[in-house]
Amino acid sequence: MRLARIVSNSFALVLLDVLNKAMPLIVFPVVVRVLGPAVYGKLGFAGAVAGFFALLASPGFTTYAVREAARDHAKLPFLVQNVVGARLCFALGSFLLLAVYTLYLAPRDGTTRLLIVLSGLAFGAGSLDIQWIFEARSRMWTIAARGVLSQLFYAGIILAFVRRAGEVWIIPLAAALSMALTTALLWVTARREYGVQAPKISVRTWPLFLPVCMVMGFASLMSMIYDQIDTVMLKYFRSDAEVGLYVASYGLMSAAVSFLPVLGQLFMPLFSETAGKGVEEEKKYLGWALYATVGLAVPIAAGGCILAMPLTQLVLGNQYAGSGLLFRWLMLNILTSPLASYYGARLITHGRERRYLMSVMAGAAINVVLNLVLIPRYGAVAAAITTAVSQVVVAMMNYYFSRDLWKPRLQGPLALSVCATCLMMAGLMIVRGDLPVVIAVLFGALLYGGAYALGIGVWTRMGSRANLTSA
Repeated sequence: MRLARIVSNSFALVLLDVLNKAMPLIVFPVVVRVLGPAVYGKLGFAGAVAGFFALLASPGFTTYAVREAARDHAKLPFLVQNVVGARLCFALGSFLLLAVYTLYLAPRDGTTRLLIVLSGLAFGAGSLDIQWIFEARSRMWTIAARGVLSQLFYAGIILAFVRRAGEVWIIPLAAALSMALTTALLWVTARREYGVQAPKISVRTWPLFLPVCMVMGFASLMSMIYDQIDTVMLKYFRSDAEVGLYVASYGLMSAAVSFLPVLGQLFMPLFSETAGKGVEEEKKYLGWALYATVGLAVPIAAGGCILAMPLTQLVLGNQYAGSGLLFRWLMLNILTSPLASYYGARLITHGRERRYLMSVMAGAAINVVLNLVLIPRYGAVAAAITTAVSQVVVAMMNYYFSRDLWKPRLQGPLALSVCATCLMMAGLMIVRGDLPVVIAVLFGALLYGGAYALGIGVWTRMGSRANLTSA
């Protein structure tokens, strides 16, 4: 892939990511203020529970389809018909299991149970999702355009109809409807441009892909355990209000780390296409991905720690007093999660799903044990810290299992980012009490961006001089 194509795809995904951040900045404060911590805690719990069952609805199918379609475009008809057909069956079974859980094991209040069931409606639209076709073909503008429409549709429903806490059920319904809209638009485009056929249920073909998908799916389940189980456990050990504080703070942190799925969409097909084939091309993409990952993670984590209190006050309001401390602890995940994902992607694209599974299983086990010990005593703060600890374990194991693969050196990107971040932190410490938080965020971003660009220029010039000297 040419650099111009990568830049174009990056621009498309950045635009979508900007909208994904802009819409929550409008919708998220409205929702958390209207619902209040207790009801918002119920919504967060329902979303976390449904998320586990969503993995059962699609155990690794999307990751497998992206990887295989990127490697060989001729597999596209088979993947669309058979993999999507299998997803339909798994989605139906997962929704039935979710209904059984809701009936017998969920908390007894009717609102929580209704929210869990409504959250499961997204399984149907998700099972037909074929965004992976356009990811594998690096058609990011198509994804971005449909994503924009979906975000606007979702935001419109929320802002038009959610006026009081009793209307919380509209939120998961709006999410399912927006997903259905995006899926329908992608199907229209895929049928017109690639002639894809409707999915079919052919159990005889499942052995060709299901074993690999199940390994990836189980790995995703383990990953979600160390990422989301703390929300579920908080519900059973602490109050709804504390769950609401944690979920709201976690939502802000998720917005801050949303660059991670953007990088995944951009580089995962490239890693898959070049894995074990073009060594030089693979090295180039790995280097770019590492610079982007480190260059975004370090300043966001540092800036989030400095501006945690005014930022949470602005977005969440007075009802969520205390969320600033949680948000500050959650910033640790901005540093650990990207590295775990970066080295995990190397294992997946090189067909080492079982080793990746071992890593996330270790992270999940550590997270559950730490949460059982610490959440009853320390509550949401413990949940924030244990997630970061689990991510560290996963990152270290992923790095160990990929030690025989070529990896770009971390020191260079880290040194550039840390130096620029220190300058940004000094500037934010000076102005944070004098500027509105939004202006402070923009100021910090400009300061970091300028310092980072200067560092890249100096680094490149030093490298050029070294090459001339050696020549």
